[in-house]
Amino acid sequence: MAERVENPYRPGFNQPPLVFAGRTDVLDGAAEALAVAAYDGRTPRPLILLGPRGVGKTVTLGEISELAAETHSWPTVHVEAKVTGPFLAEITAGVRSAGRLLAGEDLAHRRSRIRVTGGKVEARAFGVGGEVQFDAQGRDAEPAHLGSALTETMRIAVDRGAGLVVTVDEVQNADPGELSMLFGVVQEHVPDGWPLVLALAALPTLRESRGRRRLPTYLERAEWHDLDTLPPGEARQALVGPAQQAGRPTTPAAADLLLDHAGGYPYAIQVAGHFAWRASHGSRAIGVDHARSAVPKIEADLAKLFRSRWDDASPREQQYLRAMAEVAGRGEVPRGGTVAAELGAPVTSVSYLRARLLRKGTIYRQAGGALHFITPGMGAWIRALDQED
Repeated sequence: MAERVENPYRPGFNQPPLVFAGRTDVLDGAAEALAVAAYDGRTPRPLILLGPRGVGKTVTLGEISELAAETHSWPTVHVEAKVTGPFLAEITAGVRSAGRLLAGEDLAHRRSRIRVTGGKVEARAFGVGGEVQFDAQGRDAEPAHLGSALTETMRIAVDRGAGLVVTVDEVQNADPGELSMLFGVVQEHVPDGWPLVLALAALPTLRESRGRRRLPTYLERAEWHDLDTLPPGEARQALVGPAQQAGRPTTPAAADLLLDHAGGYPYAIQVAGHFAWRASHGSRAIGVDHARSAVPKIEADLAKLFRSRWDDASPREQQYLRAMAEVAGRGEVPRGGTVAAELGAPVTSVSYLRARLLRKGTIYRQAGGALHFITPGMGAWIRALDQED
């Protein structure tokens, strides 16, 4: 029996890939923000990452944290905004815990990695690990508590020659009032030059909030990055890189076949590599035959994503999604007018369906009114579904 080698592909939520391809603009922006905070005595503008699910927003936030740790030995406070529950108290508690950790260790002269997430502070310094639990109380969800926590932690950070990174994921779920509290505090202290870097990630539907003035005006001047599918060269790097590093390279023909099914969608690339690796067990390389045998499993895995969103839609919403898919299938850009025309209905009579699907996060709208499925490939799946029927 051939010796098992660990599968180097990591499909799933918040699973950092072995090879992080692309997103150079985002990491360059983060590196600059960190440099501004560390050396220029200024608080840089926040970074906002927008993109559909599965394009690596959460992983990119993690890369920003790693960059802060490796370059400046700075800690990160990470929270995820949830639909049911406040997140400001978690940030406040995390900031306080980070302050205590900074006060206990001079990070300016030691290479350490600290991350505040999921209710605890995890620290790694020279192989010595430790953690500090924190309890996010609801009473901390007030600007006074957050302001005092940030002020004290920033004072400690400046004394230690360090700084702080705060990352917030799934910002589209956040209560607008809490966002206003958070960025109201930050904006108030911009003249103080806090060594503080903020990075946020959200679905493209956050732009809808931006347009309706439900987001703090401070964020209008943030550095916005749109994360979408990877271009061909970076997609190929993300696919073949992990297998190459694991000692079982992918042949060019096999990579072509797998990329035909995954495109540049980062999640699909990990799924494709995962099943091709599994199919090639005992071989020295991933060949075309392995890729072909993996295709049905790849399609079935991706279909689960599409099916869950399809089943979550009402019959009328499914009609709207079907019309979007048909318009896109003809090579046109779906917009409110073109989709309504496909349905044979006035725009005003079906706009409520579009609004519902936007709120659900099934679709998103870009500048100019272009509509897209939140999960790449769903349009083709819907068209194939109709052919089966």
